[in-house]
Amino acid sequence: MGRKRKYSNAAERLRAFRDRAKLGAVLTPSASAPKRKAKALSRPARLAAVENELQALADELQAWRDNLPDSLQDSSLASKLDEAIEGLTDLASAAANIDLPRGFGRD
Repeated sequence: MGRKRKYSNAAERLRAFRDRAKLGAVLTPSASAPKRKAKALSRPARLAAVENELQALADELQAWRDNLPDSLQDSSLASKLDEAIEGLTDLASAAANIDLPRGFGRD
């Protein structure tokens, strides 16, 4: 038998669609379709991304440190920036030196 009809003819269905469109409630096929999960990066690629992000953050802080006014060159802010830059650089180099197992007997 099928399901019960909501509208008796095409004109009613089109009118209802246009009313919903005026309210902004129209779902396009792409909006109603389930979102696909993005393919996950491999572990080595994720580790390289972490290394790059740490180095980028260290570079940003170094640029901030380099542009400090002369009155703040010897302040606690400058010393905190130096410590943060050193720590991030150490972490980035440690991440670069990690040798991940390849798995499945390919080590």
